[in-house]
Amino acid sequence: MIPLSLILRKEKVGNEFRKKELKINHLLFLDDLKLFGKNKEQVDSLVKTVHIVSKDIGMEFGIKKSGMLVMKRGKIVECNGIQLPDEKTIKSVEEDGYKYLGILELDKIMEGEMKRKFVKEYGRRLRLVLKSKLNGRNKIMAMNTWAVALLRYGAGVLKWTKDEIAAMDRKTRKLMTLYGALHPRSDIHRLYLPREKGGRGLISCEGCIRTEENSLGWYVKNSVEPLLQQVAKAGVIETERCETKENFK
Repeated sequence: MIPLSLILRKEKVGNEFRKKELKINHLLFLDDLKLFGKNKEQVDSLVKTVHIVSKDIGMEFGIKKSGMLVMKRGKIVECNGIQLPDEKTIKSVEEDGYKYLGILELDKIMEGEMKRKFVKEYGRRLRLVLKSKLNGRNKIMAMNTWAVALLRYGAGVLKWTKDEIAAMDRKTRKLMTLYGALHPRSDIHRLYLPREKGGRGLISCEGCIRTEENSLGWYVKNSVEPLLQQVAKAGVIETERCETKENFK
């Protein structure tokens, strides 16, 4: 999909900022594409370009997963969608939002809804692991790699509060006790201590999320990509207190 990105970059349309020094008209990761334009005409032009390129390389629009969102002065404006050259129509985005790279968005990221989804899925995975016939060590490994690791996705984008994270860690220990994987009077610190230091090696939700936030912030902070430099400057992602992976604790 790199050729598509190169073609779109050559288009003289898109949103401009920093005194028109920078322009962005799309975001693309694998086959997940988002287009930007100052107005409907610009978006229409970009959509037609993508449609032509997609047809040339044998790919099709996922019409059911596509949507159009029009905003004026920070407010959502109703629209009738946009028509493709083959007469199919991309409808306007509804109130329940749309997904880009698995994250629900509308005029901004739908943090509340996404957090609820993460917490629910985390609990589901946790219960499945704890119900399994795995031994104690393998249950901890499965929790780390399948349940806790789920929270890495979105960390740094979703702003988790200290109380929200603490609640997930408490829920983890409560379920472990309920399913007989943790004694009610067990030492909590030993639960999260690495196995090589005599602990059980469980990664805490707090440790998982904060580590990922630091890694993302460090990457953005040290990026030479102009758009990411603007992300750091705007404070969209916390970068000031970020450290190297080796120094972060």
